[in-house]
Amino acid sequence: MTRTVWPKEALTSEAMNFLDGIHREWCLAAHCRRDSDLGMTKAKALVDWFEFGVRDRNELLSLLSEDFSGAA
Repeated sequence: MTRTVWPKEALTSEAMNFLDGIHREWCLAAHCRRDSDLGMTKAKALVDWFEFGVRDRNELLSLLSEDFSGAA
């Protein structure tokens, strides 16, 4: 089976600061430690959504609040 590799652009420090602020805000609102399993899962999801092309802060916060995996 052939594996397709989608090249990703490197995240800039500006993008990382933007994502970090969103992650901090979500964790504070959710009473979740940033370094907890849930916090780390949400951080990965946040980066995934950003790399997928979602750039709106409110939309990213909303997506983090959604429960796509069955675990909140």
